[in-house]
Amino acid sequence: MFVTTPPHSEPIGPTIVESYREYSPPVKFRHDIETLLRHVPPKYLVGLKTIVLTNRAGLTRDKRKQKVWSRNRMVRLADAFGSYSRASKSSPATVWLYVDNIAKSQDKWWEWFGLFRYVTSGQVLYHEIGHHIHSVHKPIHEGPENVAEDWSSKLMGNFLRKHYCYSFPLLHLLVRWVLPILKRIRGSKQTV
Repeated sequence: MFVTTPPHSEPIGPTIVESYREYSPPVKFRHDIETLLRHVPPKYLVGLKTIVLTNRAGLTRDKRKQKVWSRNRMVRLADAFGSYSRASKSSPATVWLYVDNIAKSQDKWWEWFGLFRYVTSGQVLYHEIGHHIHSVHKPIHEGPENVAEDWSSKLMGNFLRKHYCYSFPLLHLLVRWVLPILKRIRGSKQTV
């Protein structure tokens, strides 16, 4: 009787690498990125090898001076929230998230509420994954930033539907019953 072992397969999804210099990231930042990644369909992560979590000081001097396009203008990488490096002969496709810039853009109290904690990091991560999807899986002849934003919205909607499925009945009640009452109250105050 022969027993065959399955060939060694690569792990599904990219590897997360943390590379900080003199910086402590928010406590659950890596966990949040891992959670957000679990909700991306695996077929879109094929070819994306690494997600690097870093800060401005963790970048090399050349990388800090490097500029990228962002909505019809050039931005220094040191001021961006994230960037995407396409695969080349010498390096695999990589997403870079600049954690200190992302953390500065959020209010401190957001860290304590799950939904809010995922908003900014999710938008940035999904935007950069959108660049990967656009360049590798589904090229569309439109501006790359527009395509990345569309993918960011789709992936964020997918995440919210799956991760916060329990809150949709509550949101339905809120929209159906509470908002009309608030509109009537607000309307009666304006007429007085």
